[in-house]
Amino acid sequence: MSQRMISWRTLATIGVVSALGACTQTPPQAVASNPPPVAPGPSAIWYHVNFDTNSFVIDANGQKIVADLSAYMRANPKSVATIVGRTDTVGGNDYNMHLSHQRADTVRDALVYGSKVSADRVETRWTGETRENLATANDVAASANRVVDIAVH
Repeated sequence: MSQRMISWRTLATIGVVSALGACTQTPPQAVASNPPPVAPGPSAIWYHVNFDTNSFVIDANGQKIVADLSAYMRANPKSVATIVGRTDTVGGNDYNMHLSHQRADTVRDALVYGSKVSADRVETRWTGETRENLATANDVAASANRVVDIAVH
């Protein structure tokens, strides 16, 4: 009866291949909607940053709105901004949830990193296409839904 020995190189190769297999990336998981737990209330001041289809880039008009918002927040140091990213129904649910999250994060980053608003004064939420400002059928482009709504309270 013969006994086969496995060399250290073979064991190392098996270990490396196993480790690489464990590190393979899986597709991004759908991110759940996280609407604000409580509506901002009737005294909230609203700002709206609109976006192009499939985009989370703040255009020149959106930058003016963010500048106005940050000026208001500097003048009112106890105010808190609740940012809610939204999309229209063009594209799949998972894609739109991710896109609304990116839009909300982009506006938050512009406030926190660009305008130096304290991060603890900014709440970030996103709803994808689940809470439309303007109800539409599936795959209908609606600029009213490609927006980040910001309630300052």
